[in-house]
Amino acid sequence: MEEKNDVVIAGCGIAGAVAGLAALKEGLKVCIIDRRKSDSIGKKICGELMPQKTLEWLKNEFKIHVDCYPLKGLQICTVSEHKNLCPSSESRIRVEEPLCTIDRWQFGQTMVEELVDRGADLCHRTVEGPVVTGASVKGVKTKDFCTFRGTVTIDCSGVSSVLRRHIFANSVNFNSFGIAYKEDIVLEEPITKKYGTIMFDKSIAPSGYMWCFPKNEYVLNTGVGGVGARQAGFKNILDKIITAHAFAVRERKNTGFGVLPLGRPLLSTVYPGLLVCGDAAFQVNPLTGEGIAPAVTAGYTAAQVAAQAVQNKDTSVKGMWKYNVEFARQYGVIFASLLVLKDFWLSSPDEKLAYLMERMITSKDMAQLETPEEPPLRRKVAIVSDNWRKMTLLYRLYAVARKMKKIRTLYQEYPETPEEFPLWNQKVENILAHTVM
Repeated sequence: MEEKNDVVIAGCGIAGAVAGLAALKEGLKVCIIDRRKSDSIGKKICGELMPQKTLEWLKNEFKIHVDCYPLKGLQICTVSEHKNLCPSSESRIRVEEPLCTIDRWQFGQTMVEELVDRGADLCHRTVEGPVVTGASVKGVKTKDFCTFRGTVTIDCSGVSSVLRRHIFANSVNFNSFGIAYKEDIVLEEPITKKYGTIMFDKSIAPSGYMWCFPKNEYVLNTGVGGVGARQAGFKNILDKIITAHAFAVRERKNTGFGVLPLGRPLLSTVYPGLLVCGDAAFQVNPLTGEGIAPAVTAGYTAAQVAAQAVQNKDTSVKGMWKYNVEFARQYGVIFASLLVLKDFWLSSPDEKLAYLMERMITSKDMAQLETPEEPPLRRKVAIVSDNWRKMTLLYRLYAVARKMKKIRTLYQEYPETPEEFPLWNQKVENILAHTVM
């Protein structure tokens, strides 16, 4: 197993598969290592929700067709607004972005077939650690004593990545991990539901939420997640909700628990010879756990940077720094600011969250959370004039908004070179260390 590859990819999830396809398209020799058998790739606890534009991009870029169920957008509510998992009335707050649900396993299987057909070597082994020569990663070693060498290694091995833990020790806080329990609910009778639903409920866990994403008229992807709760608690909560619900359930399938990375993305995901992508890099929305679209972007960008590094014969941090810059400015700017909002969420009682959702936050406000933009002045004035009796809450909201703006600005100015990174990193740490009271 000493044959040299241009790119070695650890993990064949969405980030790894896209990285592999993009690297093959660049004419690189690609080897993907995944511990699962081919027919198990894609079996993952997942909400299976993604933007339609991401699926369309995959189709245009790689000529890959994936079946999906289209949705008009996402409705967001609190437990005080709805007591069930699949509210029949539409929430006041909706993000009007074309979304869709996929079958995660079928998606994974399609990607595997395409990778193999296009020339990738897919090896089913468990990665034990990196191959390090000097101060550079030169591939991976597996538990069965095999070595897979590569000019560039791309780590897409998930939230528990051994490569990340080895190379970026102490980069992730244990409190950044969440747990989710998920089931596909098969209904006896069809229902019409054109929006996915997320409901925040701190009675579940300090950062608890439920979701209901229709996969078709008969199947609902449902789940409960959050930080700081026991697995059994999540399953019991979903059991009670489903049992009390009005619709008749024919079957409950594809059940299980999963670990979610709900902290901030790694501030730097580049090491000599190594790029880190997807869940391994915490490239996930910290508020909702959505990670498919950022995984696609990260995998593709990593492959592009790897191809350039191979061509230039430069796998140094400086030679691959572009990967950091592009992801930080596209997704880091959003996720880091949402982490500030999440901390505010965790420290606020349910009744104040309900007031915010019902009286102060609009659908447009929620949509802007997914962009680097901020509300216009007239919107800020309207919030104050309509809620002046809640001055304490208004002040906290103002402080959170200022902190989010500072973080967004910093990420928009992510350093162009690694030499500038330490100073930038310190600025980020200083802002995040300031607690909003």
